[in-house]
Amino acid sequence: MKKQKTTAFKNGSQQLVAGLAVAGQMAMMNPQIRNELVLDKAIYAKTGHEKNKDLAFDLSATEYQEIMAKLTSFVNGPAGHLETETQLYLEQQLSLILGFDVRHELEGKKLNHSIGIMGAEQHLMRYPGDSLDQHDAYREAGLASNRGAFSWFTEAGELTQEAILREKYYFAVQLMYLPNWNQDYPELKPWYKYRKMIMINPSEQMAVVGVIADAGPAAWVQKQFGGSPEVIREGKVWSNNTRGRVFLLFVDDPEDQIPLGPLDISLEALMAH
Repeated sequence: MKKQKTTAFKNGSQQLVAGLAVAGQMAMMNPQIRNELVLDKAIYAKTGHEKNKDLAFDLSATEYQEIMAKLTSFVNGPAGHLETETQLYLEQQLSLILGFDVRHELEGKKLNHSIGIMGAEQHLMRYPGDSLDQHDAYREAGLASNRGAFSWFTEAGELTQEAILREKYYFAVQLMYLPNWNQDYPELKPWYKYRKMIMINPSEQMAVVGVIADAGPAAWVQKQFGGSPEVIREGKVWSNNTRGRVFLLFVDDPEDQIPLGPLDISLEALMAH
């Protein structure tokens, strides 16, 4: 199973540049993207795999940087969601090029933002009595005094490898500000618990797959998401180029095939696969 997950992730990476070429062109179009373009893309997705690979290796470094600049323009816009047709078109591109489905809305549920600023969070306690020296890296980030919004990470009292990875690559999202949170809390809390998401940082050509494991940040902080020390550092979220501005999208992965962790989507890394 582990080999299958890794292969799927790398295969998606190999297609990244080609799909971003189309997504980058979208930024130069009229914001009211026509339905015909979406239909054309659906046809292309069925027939263009080999063409995508060829295009990926034909792109020059200059063209690649231009594509990344276009995507960066999205994350430097207002926090929230893109206009509907633009959002759907972008999801089609990212799903095609990553090799797995990503969406701003999943099963009729969504966050208040899919674009915003991600703040740096501390490590979370994984079990009662967990201490900072038990965490592998980035101990300078500290350990939160309270456990996460979904209690301990252990499974039947055991700290499994899956639990360790969930704490390493976790996101905090503003569940408490969802318009139906108070009313539908009993249904929503288990649905969002450890829900798989992907942070995309086009400014540094990095992405990180992680899970929702905490609620926050508070509105007065003026940030829309939080990321674990691993997400922030390995995803280069607070570099001088990024300044916290990222995409955060759901990963539609019902069979749990996509592994958690960082993905280098730079031109050099893509060409190496």
